[in-house]
Amino acid sequence: MRRITCIIVPFILLLTKANGQNLFPVKVEGCAVSAFCLDCGDPKATYDEDSFNQIIKAINTKYNFKGASGQIVLQVLIDSSGNGCVLSHSDASKNAVTLDLIQYLDHCKWKPAVEDSKPVASSINLAFKLNNDQLSGEIQRVDLEAFNDNMSNPGTPEVYNKTYHYENPSLSSYEITVWQKENSDLPNDMSQHCVADKNDDIWYGTYSGFVKFDGKKMTRLNEKNSPFKTKESINEMAVDRNNNKWVASGDSLYRFDNKKWSNFLVPGRKAIGAFGITCNDFGETFICSDSGLVIIKNEKVTILTKKEIKELPSNQIFYAFRDNMERLWIGTFKGTIMIDKNDKVKTFDQSETPLKETAITNAVEDENGNVYFALYAYIHSDQRDRPEEGFARLSKDGKWTHYNDINSGLPADYVNSLWYDKFEKVLWIGTNEAGLVRYDLKDGWENYHNKNSKVPSSYIFQITQDSKGNLYVATFNGMMRIARKR
Repeated sequence: MRRITCIIVPFILLLTKANGQNLFPVKVEGCAVSAFCLDCGDPKATYDEDSFNQIIKAINTKYNFKGASGQIVLQVLIDSSGNGCVLSHSDASKNAVTLDLIQYLDHCKWKPAVEDSKPVASSINLAFKLNNDQLSGEIQRVDLEAFNDNMSNPGTPEVYNKTYHYENPSLSSYEITVWQKENSDLPNDMSQHCVADKNDDIWYGTYSGFVKFDGKKMTRLNEKNSPFKTKESINEMAVDRNNNKWVASGDSLYRFDNKKWSNFLVPGRKAIGAFGITCNDFGETFICSDSGLVIIKNEKVTILTKKEIKELPSNQIFYAFRDNMERLWIGTFKGTIMIDKNDKVKTFDQSETPLKETAITNAVEDENGNVYFALYAYIHSDQRDRPEEGFARLSKDGKWTHYNDINSGLPADYVNSLWYDKFEKVLWIGTNEAGLVRYDLKDGWENYHNKNSKVPSSYIFQITQDSKGNLYVATFNGMMRIARKR
């Protein structure tokens, strides 16, 4: 039997650029993630006791733990059918015990969580400890109240770029307003999603409620005026060119035509867990899911998977975007492809571009035809700040430029969102730890966060803009508006 020393790794909370939350720094590939909740339900998800005890027995038989100490925590995603897979874990060293636990837990028997008398997908944490030369394991329940308090606390921004000096000359020209549950009807301070519609109404989804904001009044979406529960946490949303609102919640997709809500059913799919929704001026709505890209246009539905496109790296789609040259960009969990208007497919994993071994997670285009892509390095490491990420610029003449916190004024490489401001002709960038970035597309970088401005959080997610040029931003500590002083 092999002797192994387990290493205690601290609990670190990270968010992936998909909808599910990875609670630990090491993500496990192959776990098909759609919408799920953190340790929710009544009853909550759990393991079959006999099956779990067999795992403990197998590990203790295989390894000699004499004199070893330590702890490993694994996050297991359990779907509504009771199938489980390890989503993330705390062991950056990836030792043999952890790898065996992943294999065993993926084949363990599970009991799914139940909400409203229906089984739902949820994740639970399993803590394995060494005591008296034996490994033992137990469920470590998530304290959701502590989780929310921890993430909504603005904390101290983490600026990884230690060489760029941020002077922030434009900050004084903006008026920043923040709405929180203490000073408004916002149901929760934590949010990742906001969109402005054609009427300048802001649709804002929090972790425990969904609102419409007309600039003065917030209207709660609930069972009386929508398909959503009062404390619903939505997955994704977007507005199409006809001002229809598209909202994904759980495994359902809804459309609001400004008169009524309808449940949009995708042919051949009982459920659709959306990672992302994007709409464009070509009349397309893209639904990015863990089983292909769903394209809706003129009520016609097309689904693109590896069956239809052999070059598609994975059926798990992060993000999709069609640019003004009619090129379709698809970011998957295992890379990015581009399909031109003549249906020719281009791959990038063997290229010398910033898209090599990265997935696009957001994209915007300026009026000159330059396209900007947020990047996610899908080959995982235990680094929180990865130089392969940041964002890339593809100029109209085909030249690529990669921006990260080493070669530019970007303060951190983990980019959640991009927005091109056509009023000021600047790029706004939402980071995961360093706040909001204003980039003038030349050499001017500004970094706004809770230590130097009224920006309420260092976690910046979706950015949107109304017809007057006002920016609205989803953060982990309230809804923010950035208005140019007149």
